[in-house]
Amino acid sequence: MSARNHRDQIDDTIGRIAGEILRAKGTTRLIFAIIRNILSGWSGQSRLRKIIAHPLQKLFTKKKDKSKPSSASPLPVDLGRLITLLAAAINESHSDNIQKKTDARGDAIRAFLENTDFGEIREMVEGLDPHVLKAIEAFNGQLWNYPAKVGTLVATIIALLNMSVRASREVLLPIEQAIGPDLLADIILSIVKDLKGEDTGKLAHTLMEIIRRIHTGSLLLGKGGKPLFQIYLTDHLKDSFHQLDPDLLKKIRIILAEDREAIANAVSDALMDNPRLLMAYLSSIGSVKNSDIRTKSHKLNLVEGVDQQGLNTAICETMSDLDTYEIAELVNTVFRVINHIHDAKPDIVHNLVSGVVDSINHEEVRKTAQWLIPDLVEAFRPLATTLMPMILKGLCEIIRPDAGGESEEYIEAMETLQATLAMGNRG
Repeated sequence: MSARNHRDQIDDTIGRIAGEILRAKGTTRLIFAIIRNILSGWSGQSRLRKIIAHPLQKLFTKKKDKSKPSSASPLPVDLGRLITLLAAAINESHSDNIQKKTDARGDAIRAFLENTDFGEIREMVEGLDPHVLKAIEAFNGQLWNYPAKVGTLVATIIALLNMSVRASREVLLPIEQAIGPDLLADIILSIVKDLKGEDTGKLAHTLMEIIRRIHTGSLLLGKGGKPLFQIYLTDHLKDSFHQLDPDLLKKIRIILAEDREAIANAVSDALMDNPRLLMAYLSSIGSVKNSDIRTKSHKLNLVEGVDQQGLNTAICETMSDLDTYEIAELVNTVFRVINHIHDAKPDIVHNLVSGVVDSINHEEVRKTAQWLIPDLVEAFRPLATTLMPMILKGLCEIIRPDAGGESEEYIEAMETLQATLAMGNRG
């Protein structure tokens, strides 16, 4: 079919659709009402215009909508035909000269860009800010004068959400009832199969390159050893944090923690009424952990399979990039903070640990230790002959008299250890 025939059929179909809409019940009455309103506004207070408009208003006054449905093909049929014809016309246009079409599109885009002042558009958008805020302020000022209407609006949203949930269930129900797992998997997984990995890789490469360039530019434009991103983000956060109320922030953190507690309690209470669901969850833990273990094992196998030279190069690069000074400074900072907390409240650790220990059921701990420690010893016994010699040798290297230098504290500690061991030998 030629492109001309396609266009003729598309025009005819659009004409039939427009006719169907105009002949639809109530449409004619609506159009006549609009015309009468326009004539009434046009005549105004002018006597001459009223004389001219009166017969026209009478002409467009209908006591009853006498429009009848067209005997032509129904509207849905014409809509389907129109979509099909448009698709056919587009498919046929694909056979045309691609370069010629590309050049034409390029000329059209160039003409659009040349005749569009984006500076004016930007200025317009920036100037809309106060007007939009005032419009929203006026809307809120009027809306909340009618709280009952707000409540009705909220109830309407809830009804829409419930309807969406039920509709989603109805859409998915045939999949659950009529499609087998093999067919469903074939349909869904065909998306993964047919997705072009080459194009996906190129997209990922382009995104990574853009991120790298932004990061590099941020470093080049930075000041005082700080990247530009950090400078801008710091300024933004300073302005934002000045607007926050510390007391409110404290309350919100407590509220969120209590909400998490409420959610956990709600789940526990609901599971109490459905113990089978809880048993299903507990019985799946082993299989889930097996999958996690196999995943980690597979990742480690990748390292094991790398050639020795490549592994050495990668490890050397990692170790050279690792800043040992920063690691040591982190450890120093942790201990400084701990000491600072202790100086502020010296008994904090003692009170905290004592409070926990005093509340522990000692009898339950004793019963647990009676079976747990022997079981662990028996389980690790096969490794004892392999590990213990090295552990004992290392321990002896640490506690020998000359290992700690001439520190008085170390000498005192060693004497205490020797005395303790001597008492054990005498016993």
